[in-house]
Amino acid sequence: MDHFDVILVGGGLANMLIAIRLATTRRDLRILIAEAKGRIGGDHTWSYHSKDVTPCQDLWLSSIGNATWPSQLVQFPSYKRTLATGYRTLTSDDLRRRLANYSVEIILSTRVNNITNNSITLDGGQKIFGTCVIDGRGIQSFTNLKLGYQKFFGIEFEMFEPHYLSEPIIMDSVVDQTDGYRFIYSLPYSPTSILIEDTYYSPNSSLNRDRIANSLYYYAQSKGWKIKAVKREETGVLPVVIDGKFESIWPSNESTPRSGIRAGFFHNTTGYSLPFSAAAAQNLASIEVLNSSNASVYLRAEAQKFWNKQHYFQLLNRMLFVAARNDEHRGIFQRFYRLPRPLIERFYAAELNIWDKFQILYGKPPVSICRAMSVVLSCRTSNKKKINLSVK
Repeated sequence: MDHFDVILVGGGLANMLIAIRLATTRRDLRILIAEAKGRIGGDHTWSYHSKDVTPCQDLWLSSIGNATWPSQLVQFPSYKRTLATGYRTLTSDDLRRRLANYSVEIILSTRVNNITNNSITLDGGQKIFGTCVIDGRGIQSFTNLKLGYQKFFGIEFEMFEPHYLSEPIIMDSVVDQTDGYRFIYSLPYSPTSILIEDTYYSPNSSLNRDRIANSLYYYAQSKGWKIKAVKREETGVLPVVIDGKFESIWPSNESTPRSGIRAGFFHNTTGYSLPFSAAAAQNLASIEVLNSSNASVYLRAEAQKFWNKQHYFQLLNRMLFVAARNDEHRGIFQRFYRLPRPLIERFYAAELNIWDKFQILYGKPPVSICRAMSVVLSCRTSNKKKINLSVK
């Protein structure tokens, strides 16, 4: 019958950030992470733009991982553009290394069968008590949401010779367009090490790993990069919300605190969650009396507020997934990246103002006005189905 101040159910990004923040600023707390798999964090890369977070949050996150760049590049058939916006990444190894510096206790390879506001019950019957219990297990299925996906498969290569890429290519769409909107994403970790991901905005969540792996080898060879070894692989499927309500994410009858994707802390268009989970972790640590009740009130209110800000992004997603034809997808992104850099930064941070929203839709759009208006008027959450996801 053990007791902890904080029990974090699930060892994903959100709960690892909470554990690190609490262990750094609240050293008096006894913290437990309970993870069903063999290690916490999986094998992932999480990225964010420097403007997605506050300077304080950027400093904290940059102290965990050291992969930072002052700019980023996008490439389209008609142009390429360098954006002078900082870009950062954290990896699973970065988070695990930081957590190893603290006395956070971790249970691995053990499923949690039941969660209450003051306890968890492990597979096998052991009950562990906690003052604050937070459920961050992600969401295995969404109901009553209409979804598209951003999905990807990536390989980190070691090259025989330098690749001479000095900044991330966050979107190279000068590739064959298949399975929705396709682009290649590249992160140069060292002069000879580079992560290359084949990425799709797609109406389905399936990934053909063998076919995509071949495409990544072909892409590297087309750049003149000579592959020496494969360092690691990673895959992910992120939700892109076309239509839905917050109640579908966090039902009103669920009082247990939630974190990360399970709470709805993700960008409805990009699917990315790191900036929003980092903000939640930082603010959670400032709650003086940290118990399940106080944590639930704060996290639910923040998640609801964040969700309410994203109705416009759901509208854009309907334009992409429902109104646009297959040959129009690339034109949508190509047009977007011609917009002013501060607007693009606010887009990723989910902080668009009224003028930004007007500019995104102003002018001659790459989607038929008639089809766009038809989608806006007809898309409703009555189109319900259950969709399984593996979410990074």
